[in-house]
Amino acid sequence: MKRFVVVEASPFPDVLLARCGNASFSVRLRQVHRLHSAWVIDEHLVVDVDSCRDRSLLDCADVLQGSRVHSATGALRRLAVLTSAYPSCGIAAVPLSDAGGVGGWALADGSDRSPVLVLHRLYGPRQDSSEQSLLPSCVHAWLVAGRSLREWPYAHEASAS
Repeated sequence: MKRFVVVEASPFPDVLLARCGNASFSVRLRQVHRLHSAWVIDEHLVVDVDSCRDRSLLDCADVLQGSRVHSATGALRRLAVLTSAYPSCGIAAVPLSDAGGVGGWALADGSDRSPVLVLHRLYGPRQDSSEQSLLPSCVHAWLVAGRSLREWPYAHEASAS
């Protein structure tokens, strides 16, 4: 799977809205986490690393995103492999298993490579899986706007979990 995603700050800069086809996903930001500029638009290529066999797409993807869920430990190992194999990606994302109602994402950006965990229960009401899959795109827009992965308001140090 590959897809083109557009993420923008809403007219009220406390929401990031990701759109792809018929799916959309929004993440609310608190005032302290607002982006520096009033308007952010990030357009990028997302490639599913678990189903794509075209290395050229994997090499040029802005967001490398897995579709197979992993435990937190397995996801962190997978992120290490992805960021080593594809150092030019902006962000790598691996979905976490939903055991115990947790679920979420393990994320690492291409430059820092230090992973964080973003748990579903921390960033708002549940949305369906196609919408949840747009969260890494919102984080990519956050990075493009000059913020760090550690500053993402719902990120938690992977080692602390």
